[in-house]
Amino acid sequence: MKIVAACLCTILGFNAQSIFAETKVIECQLNVSVIASQKYAAPVHQYTTLKNDGSPMLLIGIHIQKSKAIHQSENIKTHQAYCRNLVGQQKDAYLSGYVPLGIIHLNDQLTLSYRHTSAKHYPFWPEAYSVIKR
Repeated sequence: MKIVAACLCTILGFNAQSIFAETKVIECQLNVSVIASQKYAAPVHQYTTLKNDGSPMLLIGIHIQKSKAIHQSENIKTHQAYCRNLVGQQKDAYLSGYVPLGIIHLNDQLTLSYRHTSAKHYPFWPEAYSVIKR
């Protein structure tokens, strides 16, 4: 399959490696502490362009305490390094799936699944966070 795609890309003038690289998903498991987001002092619901099912997403701030590569990313050194480099960072995170307001509070310790993509393919989210454990 890759050979056929590489030949097709060469014929069409594309770099096959860059096409395959953009479809890679980096998956990390994060242990985080919930902090205030950049705009709000506590977790809030917001309607976003990230999804269109009519439900708001929960916006929280996170301080990443531990991070490791999971699933297919466990076997890719650049993905392992990417996940390790997240430790210590503070970010805003929209949690995928509906999370009722009042369930997650400041200073809660969470384990999150984090998926980083090029956002050029479905579901078009460059960063997706979901709760594994509260």
